[in-house]
Amino acid sequence: MLHMTIGIFGNTDAVGNLSKKLGKPGTINDIAIYNHGSSEGVFTYACVNSDKIQTLLQVVNMADVPVLAVSEINAALGEQIICISEFGFDTGFMVLDGVPEEQISPLIKGTCIEKFHIIKDGTELVEELKKLKIQRGEELLVPIDNYFDVKSVGTVILGIMKSGSIKKYDKVMIQPLEKEVMIKGIQSQDKDFDSTEPGMRVGLNLKGIEAEELKRGYIIAAGNTAKSKSFRFKLKKSRYSREQLKENDPVFVSAGLQVSAAKVKSAGELLELETESSMLYTENTKFLIATTKQNMPRIIGSAMIA
Repeated sequence: MLHMTIGIFGNTDAVGNLSKKLGKPGTINDIAIYNHGSSEGVFTYACVNSDKIQTLLQVVNMADVPVLAVSEINAALGEQIICISEFGFDTGFMVLDGVPEEQISPLIKGTCIEKFHIIKDGTELVEELKKLKIQRGEELLVPIDNYFDVKSVGTVILGIMKSGSIKKYDKVMIQPLEKEVMIKGIQSQDKDFDSTEPGMRVGLNLKGIEAEELKRGYIIAAGNTAKSKSFRFKLKKSRYSREQLKENDPVFVSAGLQVSAAKVKSAGELLELETESSMLYTENTKFLIATTKQNMPRIIGSAMIA
Protein backbone atom coordinates (compact mmCIF):
# COMPACT_ATOMS: atom_id res chain seq x y z
CA MET A 1 0.00 0.00 0.00
CA LEU A 2 1.07 3.56 -0.67
CA HIS A 3 2.25 5.42 2.46
CA MET A 4 3.28 9.04 2.15
CA THR A 5 3.99 12.05 4.38
CA ILE A 6 2.97 15.42 3.01
CA GLY A 7 4.27 18.64 4.55
CA ILE A 8 1.65 21.41 4.44
CA PHE A 9 3.28 24.86 4.45
CA GLY A 10 2.07 28.40 3.86
CA ASN A 11 -0.24 30.88 5.56
CA THR A 12 -1.71 29.73 8.87
CA ASP A 13 -5.35 30.05 7.86
CA ALA A 14 -4.87 28.40 4.47
CA VAL A 15 -2.85 25.54 6.01
CA GLY A 16 -5.49 24.96 8.69
CA ASN A 17 -8.39 24.95 6.24
CA LEU A 18 -6.66 22.59 3.81
CA SER A 19 -5.41 20.18 6.49
CA LYS A 20 -8.82 19.79 8.12
CA LYS A 21 -10.32 18.86 4.76
CA LEU A 22 -7.56 16.34 4.04
CA GLY A 23 -7.53 14.27 7.24
CA LYS A 24 -8.52 13.66 10.84
CA PRO A 25 -6.51 15.35 13.61
CA GLY A 26 -3.85 13.15 15.16
CA THR A 27 -1.02 14.34 17.39
CA ILE A 28 -1.23 18.12 17.79
CA ASN A 29 1.62 20.06 19.38
CA ASP A 30 4.13 22.34 17.66
CA ILE A 31 3.72 19.94 14.73
CA ALA A 32 0.09 19.23 13.82
CA ILE A 33 -0.54 15.82 12.28
CA TYR A 34 -3.63 14.93 10.24
CA ASN A 35 -4.27 11.39 8.99
CA HIS A 36 -6.25 9.91 6.14
CA GLY A 37 -6.34 6.27 5.12
CA SER A 38 -8.24 4.43 2.39
CA SER A 39 -7.79 1.37 0.21
CA GLU A 40 -5.84 3.58 -2.22
CA GLY A 41 -3.27 4.87 0.24
CA VAL A 42 -2.44 6.23 3.67
CA PHE A 43 -1.52 9.90 3.84
CA THR A 44 0.05 11.68 6.82
CA TYR A 45 -0.16 15.47 6.68
CA ALA A 46 2.39 17.33 8.84
CA CYS A 47 1.87 21.06 9.48
CA VAL A 48 3.98 23.74 11.15
CA ASN A 49 2.05 24.75 14.29
CA SER A 50 4.58 27.12 15.89
CA ASP A 51 6.58 30.23 15.09
CA LYS A 52 9.80 28.47 16.14
CA ILE A 53 12.32 27.96 13.37
CA GLN A 54 13.07 24.50 14.81
CA THR A 55 9.54 23.33 13.97
CA LEU A 56 9.78 24.52 10.36
CA LEU A 57 13.11 22.71 9.94
CA GLN A 58 11.63 19.50 11.35
CA VAL A 59 8.48 19.49 9.21
CA VAL A 60 10.55 20.06 6.06
CA ASN A 61 12.59 16.98 6.98
CA MET A 62 9.46 14.89 7.69
CA ALA A 63 7.92 15.55 4.28
CA ASP A 64 8.13 13.25 1.28
CA VAL A 65 6.22 15.87 -0.69
CA PRO A 66 5.64 19.56 0.18
CA VAL A 67 2.41 21.47 -0.43
CA LEU A 68 2.31 25.27 -0.25
CA ALA A 69 -1.10 26.75 0.68
CA VAL A 70 -1.07 30.47 -0.10
CA SER A 71 -3.71 33.03 0.86
CA GLU A 72 -1.45 36.09 1.26
CA ILE A 73 2.14 37.14 0.67
CA ASN A 74 3.98 37.86 3.93
CA ALA A 75 7.35 37.35 5.65
CA ALA A 76 6.42 34.00 7.22
CA LEU A 77 5.42 32.60 3.82
CA GLY A 78 8.66 33.88 2.34
CA GLU A 79 10.68 32.11 5.01
CA GLN A 80 8.89 28.82 4.37
CA ILE A 81 9.50 29.18 0.63
CA ILE A 82 13.23 29.66 1.35
CA CYS A 83 13.35 26.64 3.68
CA ILE A 84 11.62 24.35 1.16
CA SER A 85 13.87 25.64 -1.60
CA GLU A 86 17.10 25.15 0.37
CA PHE A 87 16.13 21.60 1.30
CA GLY A 88 15.19 20.85 -2.30
CA PHE A 89 12.31 18.71 -3.56
CA ASP A 90 11.73 17.11 -6.96
CA THR A 91 7.94 17.26 -6.68
CA GLY A 92 5.47 19.49 -4.88
CA PHE A 93 2.17 21.31 -5.15
CA MET A 94 0.70 24.77 -4.59
CA VAL A 95 -2.86 25.74 -3.69
CA LEU A 96 -3.51 29.43 -4.37
CA ASP A 97 -6.43 30.88 -2.39
CA GLY A 98 -7.15 34.35 -3.75
CA VAL A 99 -3.51 34.97 -4.69
CA PRO A 100 -2.89 35.22 -8.46
CA GLU A 101 -0.09 33.11 -9.91
CA GLU A 102 1.71 36.20 -11.24
CA GLN A 103 1.97 37.54 -7.68
CA ILE A 104 3.84 34.55 -6.31
CA SER A 105 5.90 33.77 -9.43
CA PRO A 106 8.68 36.31 -8.64
CA LEU A 107 9.10 34.84 -5.13
CA ILE A 108 9.65 31.27 -6.37
CA LYS A 109 11.66 32.03 -9.51
CA GLY A 110 14.85 30.00 -9.56
CA THR A 111 13.74 27.69 -6.74
CA CYS A 112 12.50 24.10 -6.78
CA ILE A 113 9.01 25.50 -6.05
CA GLU A 114 8.94 26.95 -9.56
CA LYS A 115 8.32 23.37 -10.79
CA PHE A 116 5.49 22.65 -8.32
CA HIS A 117 2.06 21.87 -9.81
CA ILE A 118 -0.69 24.38 -9.08
CA ILE A 119 -3.88 22.63 -8.01
CA LYS A 120 -7.26 24.02 -7.01
CA ASP A 121 -8.16 22.07 -3.85
CA GLY A 122 -7.56 19.09 -1.55
CA THR A 123 -9.53 16.67 -3.75
CA GLU A 124 -7.26 17.32 -6.70
CA LEU A 125 -4.21 17.09 -4.40
CA VAL A 126 -5.12 13.58 -3.24
CA GLU A 127 -5.63 12.42 -6.83
CA GLU A 128 -2.19 13.77 -7.74
CA LEU A 129 -0.54 12.19 -4.68
CA LYS A 130 -1.87 8.76 -5.67
CA LYS A 131 0.16 8.96 -8.89
CA LEU A 132 3.49 9.49 -7.11
CA LYS A 133 6.14 6.91 -6.26
CA ILE A 134 8.55 7.61 -3.41
CA GLN A 135 11.98 5.99 -3.56
CA ARG A 136 12.98 4.48 -0.21
CA GLY A 137 16.08 2.62 0.91
CA GLU A 138 16.26 -0.74 2.63
CA GLU A 139 18.26 0.22 5.73
CA LEU A 140 16.10 0.82 8.78
CA LEU A 141 15.54 4.50 9.60
CA VAL A 142 12.74 5.83 11.82
CA PRO A 143 13.18 9.41 13.11
CA ILE A 144 11.24 9.83 16.37
CA ASP A 145 8.90 12.83 16.34
CA ASN A 146 6.84 12.15 19.50
CA TYR A 147 7.26 9.89 22.53
CA PHE A 148 5.33 9.28 25.75
CA ASP A 149 4.52 6.79 28.47
CA VAL A 150 1.18 4.98 28.22
CA LYS A 151 -0.22 3.55 31.45
CA SER A 152 -0.07 -0.29 31.51
CA VAL A 153 1.56 -0.24 28.04
CA GLY A 154 4.92 1.50 28.55
CA THR A 155 7.04 3.65 26.26
CA VAL A 156 5.53 4.54 22.88
CA ILE A 157 7.23 6.46 20.09
CA LEU A 158 5.69 7.93 16.97
CA GLY A 159 7.63 8.20 13.74
CA ILE A 160 7.72 7.66 10.00
CA MET A 161 9.35 4.64 8.35
CA LYS A 162 11.72 6.63 6.15
CA SER A 163 13.31 3.38 5.00
CA GLY A 164 13.53 -0.28 5.93
CA SER A 165 11.00 -2.25 7.95
CA ILE A 166 10.39 -3.57 11.47
CA LYS A 167 8.64 -6.68 12.76
CA LYS A 168 7.05 -7.23 16.12
CA TYR A 169 9.61 -8.55 18.67
CA ASP A 170 12.56 -7.26 16.62
CA LYS A 171 15.47 -5.86 18.62
CA VAL A 172 16.62 -2.47 17.31
CA MET A 173 18.99 0.32 18.30
CA ILE A 174 18.00 3.79 19.51
CA GLN A 175 20.60 6.30 18.39
CA PRO A 176 22.49 8.32 19.55
CA LEU A 177 21.89 6.50 22.87
CA GLU A 178 23.30 3.25 21.42
CA LYS A 179 20.59 1.47 23.37
CA GLU A 180 18.96 -1.77 22.26
CA VAL A 181 15.19 -2.06 22.67
CA MET A 182 12.56 -4.61 21.67
CA ILE A 183 9.46 -3.83 19.61
CA LYS A 184 6.55 -5.00 21.77
CA GLY A 185 3.83 -3.69 19.48
CA ILE A 186 3.19 -1.84 16.23
CA GLN A 187 0.22 0.42 15.45
CA SER A 188 -0.70 2.59 12.51
CA GLN A 189 -3.99 4.41 11.95
CA ASP A 190 -5.25 2.87 15.24
CA LYS A 191 -4.76 -0.67 13.92
CA ASP A 192 -2.33 -3.34 15.17
CA PHE A 193 0.28 -4.74 12.80
CA ASP A 194 2.91 -7.50 12.97
CA SER A 195 5.27 -5.61 10.65
CA THR A 196 5.65 -2.20 9.02
CA GLU A 197 5.61 -1.02 5.43
CA PRO A 198 7.88 1.62 3.87
CA GLY A 199 6.65 5.17 4.46
CA MET A 200 4.18 4.11 7.16
CA ARG A 201 3.61 6.41 10.13
CA VAL A 202 3.84 4.13 13.15
CA GLY A 203 3.41 3.99 16.87
CA LEU A 204 5.95 1.58 18.34
CA ASN A 205 5.70 0.18 21.84
CA LEU A 206 9.29 -0.21 23.08
CA LYS A 207 10.65 -2.44 25.82
CA GLY A 208 13.96 -1.47 27.40
CA ILE A 209 13.77 2.33 27.48
CA GLU A 210 11.88 5.02 29.38
CA ALA A 211 10.12 7.92 27.63
CA GLU A 212 12.17 10.49 29.58
CA GLU A 213 15.35 9.13 27.96
CA LEU A 214 14.14 10.10 24.50
CA LYS A 215 14.17 13.31 22.45
CA ARG A 216 12.62 14.30 19.16
CA GLY A 217 15.19 13.62 16.49
CA TYR A 218 16.54 10.41 18.01
CA ILE A 219 16.31 7.59 15.51
CA ILE A 220 15.72 3.88 15.32
CA ALA A 221 18.38 2.88 12.85
CA ALA A 222 20.51 0.15 11.38
CA GLY A 223 23.52 0.83 9.24
CA ASN A 224 26.18 3.40 8.90
CA THR A 225 25.46 6.45 11.05
CA ALA A 226 28.15 8.68 12.51
CA LYS A 227 27.84 10.93 15.56
CA SER A 228 29.67 14.17 16.28
CA LYS A 229 29.57 17.64 17.82
CA SER A 230 32.24 19.06 15.48
CA PHE A 231 31.43 19.69 11.83
CA ARG A 232 33.14 21.08 8.74
CA PHE A 233 30.58 22.06 6.13
CA LYS A 234 30.41 23.21 2.56
CA LEU A 235 27.75 25.90 2.99
CA LYS A 236 25.41 26.77 0.14
CA LYS A 237 24.12 30.10 1.36
CA SER A 238 20.60 31.20 0.50
CA ARG A 239 20.52 34.19 -1.80
CA TYR A 240 17.93 35.70 0.55
CA SER A 241 20.06 35.45 3.72
CA ARG A 242 21.62 38.66 5.01
CA GLU A 243 23.72 36.86 7.64
CA GLN A 244 27.49 37.31 7.51
CA LEU A 245 28.66 34.54 9.80
CA LYS A 246 31.71 35.10 11.95
CA GLU A 247 33.52 33.30 14.76
CA ASN A 248 31.41 32.61 17.89
CA ASP A 249 28.09 33.43 16.19
CA PRO A 250 25.24 31.21 17.48
CA VAL A 251 23.22 29.24 14.90
CA PHE A 252 20.83 26.31 14.67
CA VAL A 253 21.81 23.17 12.76
CA SER A 254 19.22 20.65 11.58
CA ALA A 255 19.65 17.12 10.26
CA GLY A 256 16.54 14.98 9.98
CA LEU A 257 14.41 15.86 13.01
CA GLN A 258 17.48 16.79 15.04
CA VAL A 259 17.94 20.52 15.68
CA SER A 260 20.87 21.64 17.81
CA ALA A 261 22.18 25.02 18.83
CA ALA A 262 25.74 25.52 17.64
CA LYS A 263 28.58 28.02 17.67
CA VAL A 264 30.64 29.07 14.66
CA LYS A 265 34.31 28.12 15.09
CA SER A 266 35.39 29.31 11.66
CA ALA A 267 33.52 30.93 8.77
CA GLY A 268 36.13 30.83 6.03
CA GLU A 269 35.95 28.74 2.85
CA LEU A 270 34.50 25.97 5.01
CA LEU A 271 32.04 26.55 7.81
CA GLU A 272 33.21 24.93 11.04
CA LEU A 273 30.64 24.48 13.83
CA GLU A 274 30.52 23.00 17.31
CA THR A 275 27.03 21.80 18.24
CA GLU A 276 25.64 21.66 21.79
CA SER A 277 24.25 18.15 21.25
CA SER A 278 25.75 15.22 19.37
CA MET A 279 24.15 14.86 15.94
CA LEU A 280 23.72 11.74 13.85
CA TYR A 281 24.50 11.83 10.15
CA THR A 282 25.57 9.86 7.10
CA GLU A 283 27.64 11.00 4.12
CA ASN A 284 24.37 11.90 2.33
CA THR A 285 22.72 13.85 5.16
CA LYS A 286 21.48 17.28 4.15
CA PHE A 287 21.94 19.88 6.88
CA LEU A 288 20.11 23.19 7.13
CA ILE A 289 21.64 26.16 8.95
CA ALA A 290 19.50 28.90 10.52
CA THR A 291 20.17 31.99 12.58
CA THR A 292 19.02 32.20 16.20
CA LYS A 293 17.84 35.77 15.58
CA GLN A 294 14.11 36.41 15.26
CA ASN A 295 14.22 38.55 12.11
CA MET A 296 12.89 36.68 9.05
CA PRO A 297 14.12 35.02 6.98
CA ARG A 298 16.03 32.92 9.49
CA ILE A 299 17.26 30.29 7.03
CA ILE A 300 20.95 30.83 6.20
CA GLY A 301 21.38 27.95 3.78
CA SER A 302 21.99 24.24 3.28
CA ALA A 303 25.19 22.37 4.00
CA MET A 304 26.93 19.07 3.33
CA ILE A 305 29.80 17.47 5.21
CA ALA A 306 33.08 18.65 3.72
